[in-house]
Amino acid sequence: MTTVSKRDSMDATLDEVQNKMKDAKLDQSKPTGKPSLATLPPSIRNNIYKHLLDTEFVNVGKPNVSYTHSIKDNVLQFKASRPPFPVNTAIFHVNRQISAEAIQYFYSQNLFVRLSLYTSNARHAKTMLEDSGVLFSVASPETVEKSKSHAMDLSIVEKNSSQKRATVLFPAQYLPRLINFLDQAGNATKKWGPSHSIFINVLNTYNFPIARLQGDLLELFRLLTNIGNVEVDSKNLLPGYAESLQQSMTVASFDPQAWLTAVTEIADSADAAREARNWEIGNQHGQSAIIALTYAYLTRAEPLHSQPEDFSKSVQRLRWRCELGIGKAMFKQHQKATESKDWLTDPKVPLEERKAIARDMLLAETSTSQALSLATDSPNPSSNPWFQTLPAETIPPNKATWFTDEERGITWYACGIVHMVLGEYLFAAGDLERAVGLRPEGKNFEDAFAKAREGIDWKVRPGTGLRRAARLARG
Repeated sequence: MTTVSKRDSMDATLDEVQNKMKDAKLDQSKPTGKPSLATLPPSIRNNIYKHLLDTEFVNVGKPNVSYTHSIKDNVLQFKASRPPFPVNTAIFHVNRQISAEAIQYFYSQNLFVRLSLYTSNARHAKTMLEDSGVLFSVASPETVEKSKSHAMDLSIVEKNSSQKRATVLFPAQYLPRLINFLDQAGNATKKWGPSHSIFINVLNTYNFPIARLQGDLLELFRLLTNIGNVEVDSKNLLPGYAESLQQSMTVASFDPQAWLTAVTEIADSADAAREARNWEIGNQHGQSAIIALTYAYLTRAEPLHSQPEDFSKSVQRLRWRCELGIGKAMFKQHQKATESKDWLTDPKVPLEERKAIARDMLLAETSTSQALSLATDSPNPSSNPWFQTLPAETIPPNKATWFTDEERGITWYACGIVHMVLGEYLFAAGDLERAVGLRPEGKNFEDAFAKAREGIDWKVRPGTGLRRAARLARG
């Protein structure tokens, strides 16, 4: 029988302990925290905010609101049959991050307007609020006066009265109802407009593009004419916009030619800003002109369509000029940053900067494509900018003969350059081939066409560059 000598317990385990100590590694990773609202993706959080804080969404399926009123200290006090805006503001108190996001969403999504009415007759203020169809908050006038985060102050004064009869808050989605009511009142009696004054002040922009904010809050006021006095504070607006709006609201009646001149001046401001390399202001002016054109055909289609053909030609050429100008400026703004074919994935360029460039270049692609649709009078509604925002019956007529071959060549060239930046060399080659054919003497046209042909990778499916840019822009 073979015997095995026993080992001392210390000897028996020393080697194993030494080896384990050598192989041991400290786990420095932090324990995963519990999931919370703050850890959800931004898109999901925004959807939650929508269900809780969007004044339009929370009213879907709810019964109509009726108001009763009383008068205290000569000021109207209202009560509603149900909460006009059944939002859930408890989310403001979850934590610091969620509170900041939710409050920003609440005010920027709803764009609240503080309306103050001055009249010697309280009944006039009551009629305006209740008959206009505006859904407004019933918070006390004292509470409304303390608000500092709403988007705009709007004051309507009857016959220079200093007696404030009502102060209410309502979302900008109800501005069309109020403005339509004021327009009908002015049409009912010619004395109504001259006896009223309107004061407008945009207080908060929420980091929105200025042109968009002007469109949401102010552009529809151009429907009003013959107002006795209008004062629009120019703060937080594009240069010259306040003066243009004041003039359009105080003229005796709507004049299509004067309106077109005013919009052309906005486009001129866009060109001037871009020539000074002030790209952002230039693009905002261009967008503002497009918004003005769109709103006019949405609200005044009949008088605009009754104008001679040359008027429609001027409108279409102005829209083409704005779309092309925006597209070209977006490219020039980022020309240096996009010189490399791999700018979309270049780690040397910060991610946020690449996202911003991708968004701008996609906008440039859309704008140049829409300009091309106008210059060629494309029958495809998907690329026609008017079809995106207007009913078909209100769209102004267009003809390809209103544009020259040289102008079409410039537009094809702009499309080709933008497609090259986005890595769509096959698309770019087709664009630039047409550009060279229409404008053989165009500066850099032949060189750009050659570069596009050389850049084609037949292994890459067309549209890949656009999809990559879209994914990057979405983040």
